[in-house]
Amino acid sequence: MQSSLEEMASLTYSLGGEVVGQLVQARAQIHPAYFFGKGKLDEIKSAIKNDAVDAVLVNNQLSPKQNQNLEKIFECEVLDRTQVILEIFAKNARTSEAKLQIGLAQAEYLLPRLVGLWKHLDRERGGIGASRGTGEKQIEKDRQFLRQRITRLKIQLERVEKERVTQKQRRSNCLQVSLIGYTNAGKSTIMNALTSSELLVEDRLFATLDSTTRLLEDDSRPKVLLSDTVGFISNLPHEVVAAFRSTLATVKDADLLLQIIDAGDNIEQHLQTTAEVLADLDALCIPILKVFNKIDQLQPARLLMLEKMYPDAIFVSAINNGKKGFDKNKTLIDKLRKKILVFFNERMKTVTIRLDYQHSKQLANIYEWSRVDKIDYQEEGILMTLTTIPGNLERLRHHLGADFTEIM
Repeated sequence: MQSSLEEMASLTYSLGGEVVGQLVQARAQIHPAYFFGKGKLDEIKSAIKNDAVDAVLVNNQLSPKQNQNLEKIFECEVLDRTQVILEIFAKNARTSEAKLQIGLAQAEYLLPRLVGLWKHLDRERGGIGASRGTGEKQIEKDRQFLRQRITRLKIQLERVEKERVTQKQRRSNCLQVSLIGYTNAGKSTIMNALTSSELLVEDRLFATLDSTTRLLEDDSRPKVLLSDTVGFISNLPHEVVAAFRSTLATVKDADLLLQIIDAGDNIEQHLQTTAEVLADLDALCIPILKVFNKIDQLQPARLLMLEKMYPDAIFVSAINNGKKGFDKNKTLIDKLRKKILVFFNERMKTVTIRLDYQHSKQLANIYEWSRVDKIDYQEEGILMTLTTIPGNLERLRHHLGADFTEIM
């Protein structure tokens, strides 16, 4: 309960707000109309008046009716957990795709919540009539507007998805690594440290919403691409998961997942949340390398215990220094980089081929899709020893056809 409230406070901070008080109710059943019991409603209303509150945030999901009733009683804005997360996403969306995705999520969330929004207009007309009231007409207009907006946004996102498929095809000869994990675990900072990038790094939840891809090493063959992703959170709203499914597709397409874990913050809960999101994305079968970050904040005994519990994990302390991410202990990031490369090297296949000189123009493709360990120019042709992943080996066989001969 306490960790959930602390997380809600962090969400409020990310939204630009300040928490002036917290009230908790232990209740066997949620009130169907008001969510809270009568006594708690009076307590909250008193706190709103005493603390000059601008908005009430509920660490749960409210029904449309509950939301409307609470705003009427409290006489201020009421946001549930889903609305808070949607507002943060809207605030932090920077690319056109992220804006489209969050716009769709907001529209789909608002559609069933229009009922009662304009009912006050009906009170302005007297008498009894069979025709619909002004409020009901306005609701229908708003519904039609939202439905049209949802359709338009889905069409625009379909175009973006086609562009993403084209990008995916261009990168099909590369090894894909996706950084996943709980929001604010330090994914972007580690991405910066591994790739010498300057991605935005902030100590706020959901600072990163857009999938960003960078090259791990310039001279590695095949190339290894790292992709940063939107952070996960417990009870991530369905609307958000659905809207960002295309962005999260980079997770499903990955050959390896780097699960970044805040070593000092609710590890088991964060691991469970990540597993639930991966299950929803049908990505549980992808190999995972656990990376515990922020170990500089741990007591030595705690770090030793984690190292024994997760012997295959990597432990780092990636610190943000202005725009550039760097590692307080550079050898740990180097160890992580090597661990990624070793993971793929262990799964690569080595073959020896002979390429006819008349097809030497294919050398560019061979160097692009594999690592050339040895090359020998003989009378019969070019003898080459190649190491590559199975998928790229099949691509070479398909692309070169009869232009080369495999030597067993």
